[in-house]
Amino acid sequence: MERVQNKRLFNAIAILSMVLFLLVFSSIFLTYMIFNGQLGKQLTATNMELLKQQEHKLELALQNIDKLTIQLLNSDEIVRFFEYELNEQESRNNMFRISNFITNVINSNDYIFSIDLYSYTKQRLVSGNTLTEQDLLQDFQWITQFRQFDGYSNWMPTRKIQLNRSNYPIYRNVTTLVRTYPLIHSPAGRKGAVAVNIKEDVLHGLIRNSTEEEAGQTFVIDKEGVVVLHGDKSKLGKDISEFPYISRIIGDGEADGQFSADVEQVASSVFYVQADYSGWTIVRVVPEVQFTRPLAAIRNGLLVLAVVLFVVATASAAAVGRWTFKPVNRFIMAMTKHLTVPQKNGSVRKYTDEFQYFESTVQDILQDREQLHRQVNESKPFIKWQLLTDLLSGNRKSMPALQSFMNRVGVRLHTGRYIVMSVEFDNRNDIPTPRDLQLYSYALCNVAEELMNAESLGIAAETGNGKCAVIMSFDRTDDADRHMMRAVAVADLMKGFVQEYFNRTITVGIGDSVDELKDLQLSYKQSLEALRYKLVMGGNSIITPEEMASEPSPKFYRLYAMTDGILASVKLQDAEKMRQQVRKWFESFAEHNVPPEMIVQLVVQCLMKAATAAAEIGVESERMFPEQPMYERLSQYEQLEQLEQFTALAMENFIGLIQQKRSGRERNEVIDKVLLYLQEHYMRNDLSLNLLASEFRISVSHLSKLFKEQKECNFIDYLMELRMNKAKELLSETEEKIRDIAERVGYTNVNSFVRIFKKITGLTPTEYRERAYEESAKIDL
Repeated sequence: MERVQNKRLFNAIAILSMVLFLLVFSSIFLTYMIFNGQLGKQLTATNMELLKQQEHKLELALQNIDKLTIQLLNSDEIVRFFEYELNEQESRNNMFRISNFITNVINSNDYIFSIDLYSYTKQRLVSGNTLTEQDLLQDFQWITQFRQFDGYSNWMPTRKIQLNRSNYPIYRNVTTLVRTYPLIHSPAGRKGAVAVNIKEDVLHGLIRNSTEEEAGQTFVIDKEGVVVLHGDKSKLGKDISEFPYISRIIGDGEADGQFSADVEQVASSVFYVQADYSGWTIVRVVPEVQFTRPLAAIRNGLLVLAVVLFVVATASAAAVGRWTFKPVNRFIMAMTKHLTVPQKNGSVRKYTDEFQYFESTVQDILQDREQLHRQVNESKPFIKWQLLTDLLSGNRKSMPALQSFMNRVGVRLHTGRYIVMSVEFDNRNDIPTPRDLQLYSYALCNVAEELMNAESLGIAAETGNGKCAVIMSFDRTDDADRHMMRAVAVADLMKGFVQEYFNRTITVGIGDSVDELKDLQLSYKQSLEALRYKLVMGGNSIITPEEMASEPSPKFYRLYAMTDGILASVKLQDAEKMRQQVRKWFESFAEHNVPPEMIVQLVVQCLMKAATAAAEIGVESERMFPEQPMYERLSQYEQLEQLEQFTALAMENFIGLIQQKRSGRERNEVIDKVLLYLQEHYMRNDLSLNLLASEFRISVSHLSKLFKEQKECNFIDYLMELRMNKAKELLSETEEKIRDIAERVGYTNVNSFVRIFKKITGLTPTEYRERAYEESAKIDL
């Protein structure tokens, strides 16, 4: 009888479970179908709106560049270049003014890379160069293409322009706007044209967004289907019109739209918007897997909800029969034999049944687990602080030694390059309590890690008293300048967060990028030094190493430049030449009646440069200077001869330390001969490691290794520094043309010479010559 009742009860529960299953899953299915349609429309509208916003930003940037180009063509200097026949002096003066005008335009716009002017009537560039056939086929191919172009302006697809003329040329991707002179004319009346080369990577940044990697790719094509902007630089300038989805966009004739297609054998949603101004089309391709991810999330969530509801309903139905809990009771009885938890208060509790005891035991275990988890979370900030301290102090120099700490706090770092930032809250005395300052710092560190982990990896921790240290790590795919740009962008986002949510401001000091963990302490010191420049630049600022280097005062610019020769003699360990240069330097002090405080400052600058050079070789810093502070030591001297003697002895000490440091290294007479050869033949434009290896009968790799060991730099950097120093002398002491000076120091391409000179000195050759003349005139006065 009991068996029959149990069977009927089982059948009733089974039927009730089936009914509940149908009700729950039918409701969930209808709900999913309704939400699926609505969410699909919202996703489509969101992607189209995002694409239109990107198109609007791109159009504004292009229109601004076009306006700058029109203003350039309307300037008096440009009109004189195209319209008038000028003598040599007038032409030189006019080209100088045009060059300055173009430089100001480029510096005022982050998108413009370079500007070229060409006169069809005079058949020459604004610089006066006559182009070769190779130039017309490469960087200046627009000249012949545009001469018979039926129109006033044209946006050319992305192309590569060569930055240097060597066996290892460097190229830059640019998009070019070509506009005619005069602005309105018939094709027969065209006198010239201007080509504005725009940085492709900066222009591509206008259509790139933070979710691009997760939701497909966005790129730009022209009317012919040629790629103009793309995240994959290998596709720039390629004609992809044969792809079915591209040909559909070109032939559609609509300003915007959306459709589904197979892109690279992947089912995708394609969105496009055509720009009226440039005629370009912005295309966004989102794989269906990514596009439907929100829909899949809702579907999976509803399925989980359905399962939960069904399980709950089934369990409730099963509760009508006690026999259903028999397996549960057996499990409880088995577990209670193994689970024993001591009473925390020492008292003995009584339980009515095994289930109550099991429930109490499991609850105690869960409470202990939560307490342990809380303790671990509370200790994470200290562990992170200890990890950051080890990194910045140089105690930990290998990634494996840090891995256990990093795993414990959930930190990951790239093994490429690193940049350290020091962050400090401004006006800390206005913060009510130290606890509030600590909370601000803790929140800022969390935000910094979220911002860094969006594109790279990093770690941030408090260092006390309202200061934080941040380490950003990058892979080696980009150069150091790109990494510095990313660090500045993260710092700017941190500033915005603090100002918006805390209503406070911060100052961020950024150090140079380093390649090894052991060099993190150098970047950290630079970031702290940059933070000290807050006194000069004010709060709520981002201070990079470039901003720390202040230019010399006009009164001692040339005197400061003389320290380069002294430093070169120290590096070459030529004590006699060094003493002669120091004597000449101090004679200039007496001749120009330089104030004593300025002399002390110049001497300190010279000693610091020599100390930096010695430190790069590996000389320990504590061996360089006496314990007495430098300014206090220099202030003790009352006669210029005493200060001159101290400076010469200090430089001889540096030479001795360098010699002592290098004594353990391999000495090779070949390097001395190579250096002498470079001093005599630096003006040869074919100078290279291959030429030197052939000249001295040694392998290129071995010569490169010996050069780095003896000079602590590579051959190219040494040669560039040597040539630029010679160019500085010629610019300051002669009236030769820039082109002639470039050839005299080994550069056949004057544009390459100008770019390298500006990169090293921060000034164009013309600006350097003008400043040198101004400083010479002021010193003479």
